[in-house]
Amino acid sequence: MPVYQGADRVAAALDCLLEQTFTDFDVIISVDGGDAETAAACEPYLDDDRFSMVVHDERLDWFGNLNWLLQQPMGEFFCYRQHDDTTTPDFFERLLDEARLRPDAAVVYADCQWQGGRNDLESAPSIEGDVLSRMRQHIEQKQPVAVRGLMRREAVEQAGLVRSDEFRGLSEVFVWLAKVLRAGPFVRVPEPLYYRLDHSGNYHKQWHDWTDERKRGSWSTLFTGLMEATMPVCRTDEERLFFQHLILDRVCVVRPGQSYHYTPGGPHDSGQMMLDCLDRLVSEGHGDWWQAPAVVVPEPDVQVQRLRDINQALRKRNRRLQAKTERLRTRLDGARSRNAEQDPSPRRRIRWRRAG
Repeated sequence: MPVYQGADRVAAALDCLLEQTFTDFDVIISVDGGDAETAAACEPYLDDDRFSMVVHDERLDWFGNLNWLLQQPMGEFFCYRQHDDTTTPDFFERLLDEARLRPDAAVVYADCQWQGGRNDLESAPSIEGDVLSRMRQHIEQKQPVAVRGLMRREAVEQAGLVRSDEFRGLSEVFVWLAKVLRAGPFVRVPEPLYYRLDHSGNYHKQWHDWTDERKRGSWSTLFTGLMEATMPVCRTDEERLFFQHLILDRVCVVRPGQSYHYTPGGPHDSGQMMLDCLDRLVSEGHGDWWQAPAVVVPEPDVQVQRLRDINQALRKRNRRLQAKTERLRTRLDGARSRNAEQDPSPRRRIRWRRAG
């Protein structure tokens, strides 16, 4: 559980863990930025041997704090618990039951019920199929719900750490989930077992007041991040080309029903967004990822011989056509002569005019 400035809400999240019907887990509380008030609110829970806490003197931000946690020893599963959210008491038990039934699943997650400022139900369909099919579904959906689920250790380890950037990693949770997804399907338990609290301090609300330039810059990191996640699992030039253009389209072209941090206003803005994405890819040192498949060009002497063969075939075809034309002309001349002999009347005479 990474936490920062959460003294007024972290107790509810920790109480929820104490109430879980499945009890074989360890809780690591990672307090960011030397937040003494939040650390004090967590200290009473350290009486439980399953709970431990570390306080970082320097500010790591959410992605740095999560990355620190990802590098700690973990059991069979990993669960990212946000300090202002709660779950049903049987949350772990229900997800573990599903995980046992689906040993191929990288993540098992539940629907999310919002509380506080909003009361809607947030859900995301399961993502199944082969790895490329799963990546395509995730890119199109761009849903964060699975990050609140139960993740297999092997899936987390192969995904690596969350990327950081100058935009506080606004889109990086989607990128990290794409990397987790490489290990296996995301399986949904279609019940609201997770509760999110909507309040003014929610991180996902902070970008709303950004300038368009900053929004556009942060949005380009989704393009480069998804490229980083997908290129290693593409085996052919055709697969790489498909995902290059799918990701660029997802980020730069507005489609109904899809979510955007920055929404291009038309073809010009979409084109500018595309340029920004490609510039960002180069600045991150991956410009070679945006290349068309190699086109094999024959050597000069091979190309010349090929042209000679084509010309020779064309000459043969022309000779055949000329011979056929001459035969037709001979037949037509004979028909004209016979017609003139049978009926010399001018009104019945057929005039033949050779072209050219």
